[in-house]
Amino acid sequence: MLKVLLDSTYLLPTFGIDVEGISNRDLEAMRKLGYSKVKYYCLSVVWVEIIGKVFKESLKRNIKLDSIIDVAVDSLMRSGFYQWIDPPPEAIILAYKMRKEGHGDIIDNLLYGTAIVQKMIFLTMDKTLIDFLRSNNYDTENVFDHNKLIQLLSD
Repeated sequence: MLKVLLDSTYLLPTFGIDVEGISNRDLEAMRKLGYSKVKYYCLSVVWVEIIGKVFKESLKRNIKLDSIIDVAVDSLMRSGFYQWIDPPPEAIILAYKMRKEGHGDIIDNLLYGTAIVQKMIFLTMDKTLIDFLRSNNYDTENVFDHNKLIQLLSD
């Protein structure tokens, strides 16, 4: 099984939030891979981003997502489909280094650091992060978007 660490972007559809660039077909393909070829991991600190994004979306759409929150959180935390992990110490040190070098999104830094340390694929569509990594000579061989993952593993 391929170990894949998910950026929070890939968790937002669970809350009914559409993400530009991710179709229902993509989500279904990723789900199928999760039953046979991929183990999905989530970093515990992404809740900081998720809560903020879900709340912001509820204000933007002027709807209450309270009923969705219960089901979505339960699905993400208890379904067994995702394994929740904490960043290891080496990832925290790398995240700090990245912050010192100018990348201000600490959550992304922790995600990237954890993927590197744990030898995982990091699934993200964050072009700002990818540009930062490349311009600062960080390894990006483990940084994929869902299209690359699906293409790589589809039969």
